Amino acid sequence: MFSSFTTSLILCFIVCSSYLFGQSSIPSFIFPLDREPIVTGNYGELRPNHFHAGIDFRTDQIKNLPIKSVADGYISRIKISRGGYGNVLYITHANGYVTVYAHQKMFADKIDSYIKQVQIAQQKNEIEVYPEKNVLNVKQGEVIGFTGNSGGSTGPHLHFEIRDEKSEIPLNPLLFYNIKDDVKPELNQLAIYNIADTLQEQLYSLLPIKNTKGALALSQPTLTLPFNTIALGFSGFDMANGTTNKNNIYEAKIYLDNTLIYHHQLNHISFDDARYVNVFSERIKYNKIQKCFTPSCYQISIYKTILQGGKIYLNDTLTHQINLVVADEKGNRNNLNFYIKTKNIQRYTTNKPLINVTCYKDTLLKKEFVEAEFKAGTFSKPCFIASYINKLGNVVVGTTNDQLLKPATISLKVAQPIIGKESQMVMMLDNRCIGGTYSNGWIKTDTKLLGAFSISYDTIAPKIICKIKNTENLSQHQALIFKVSDNMSGINDYHLYINNVWTIAEFDAKTGRMTCKLDDAIRGELQIKLVLSDNVGNVNTLEFKTKR
Repeated sequence: MFSSFTTSLILCFIVCSSYLFGQSSIPSFIFPLDREPIVTGNYGELRPNHFHAGIDFRTDQIKNLPIKSVADGYISRIKISRGGYGNVLYITHANGYVTVYAHQKMFADKIDSYIKQVQIAQQKNEIEVYPEKNVLNVKQGEVIGFTGNSGGSTGPHLHFEIRDEKSEIPLNPLLFYNIKDDVKPELNQLAIYNIADTLQEQLYSLLPIKNTKGALALSQPTLTLPFNTIALGFSGFDMANGTTNKNNIYEAKIYLDNTLIYHHQLNHISFDDARYVNVFSERIKYNKIQKCFTPSCYQISIYKTILQGGKIYLNDTLTHQINLVVADEKGNRNNLNFYIKTKNIQRYTTNKPLINVTCYKDTLLKKEFVEAEFKAGTFSKPCFIASYINKLGNVVVGTTNDQLLKPATISLKVAQPIIGKESQMVMMLDNRCIGGTYSNGWIKTDTKLLGAFSISYDTIAPKIICKIKNTENLSQHQALIFKVSDNMSGINDYHLYINNVWTIAEFDAKTGRMTCKLDDAIRGELQIKLVLSDNVGNVNTLEFKTKR
């Protein structure tokens, strides 16, 4: 048998080796743009209903900057869509990572040629393909596309991600790159929550944080509170050298009397956990608060150390020290020290709350007029979801304040469907169409929000506007441009034909603009036909003749 000394040496070697190999396994990625890297949106940034899954590189609103592959690999996925990432490429590398390059204006020639052949063969404008290995190999530094504003982007930039190949979970790119940064994160507000009700925290106070000569402090170093069940949060920002752009803070720790009770790092956040941002944070006026405590139910990897859910329970009226430490990916740290005490020792609420939906169990709420299905993990805490018919005749399920981490399935009973219009039936949520499928007297759909549901019918076809007049000469035109819209269920598909030949068109959902580029081969007398359909099958067709 090994001696304890020998065993210790072996364990030390294993730990040190794994650390060294872990460090050396970080790949040598180059930057995807040939310019000083400035991050305008970092990983984990608190976006509406999701954590930002990558980093945004600034392009100064410039389109058509060349985008380079950060390492050798092959194009493993190509997607063209009107929303989301728009024109996006995925490159699989031999080191087990996949890099993502989103919102491109156009792809490099060999990729563009490949995807256009697939689009024409399948007659699909919006498409997603998965090329086999060695079909589209790329070298480190090879141009793969050009920056743009496609998809859901609000301005030209490059959205870049690094994902784990096996799990497809996006990782924090700033842990891979050596971007110069010796600037400490800043805090501007401290949030204090009363958690006497274990199922519903209440914001008690929002205190300004002063930065005096590089030191963070509250106006009063000791806080005397009227309750003894406490949780904390903060608002702040992080910056890097050479930029005034304010990014999200990566890491936070809370020490109570020198004992670490809470620690989170924004990394390794799966897309399934994206909506957890609504639990982890909240917007108060113009500030986004990161909550340094957990709900009663959570399954997300950002938490590293959690004692009592990060909550503070004071069992005496003595003074206790709090140290809030924040840091960025480069290890730059800032801390806020203060003291708390309570003048009132009370136990938190022990009354049995009214609950009909739990956290880790599938739940079906069923009434004569509605069924609501909630999968395990839909909510972050046990809750009560009411359902009733309001004065307007709408079916209310829960409230708009209920935070769903997963979609719920809502089914409404249809008392008197319009015969022959069943396929055009849609469900509405607070006057917004959310689709739905009708079957056997019920309409069903998935939703990420709750509120007042109702039934309507979409019988109006999408609209098409084209300023080109019939028989107009297009000799000076480089593209056909259409303006399209739909009043309810939304545009589903579109097909453009020139002289009866299916032709690629690009659709920008942000502007409702549809564009077909005209190359030199498109000449002579032209018969133009655009067929546009919505999500319930209403179709509009525009036809005209022209020449070029």
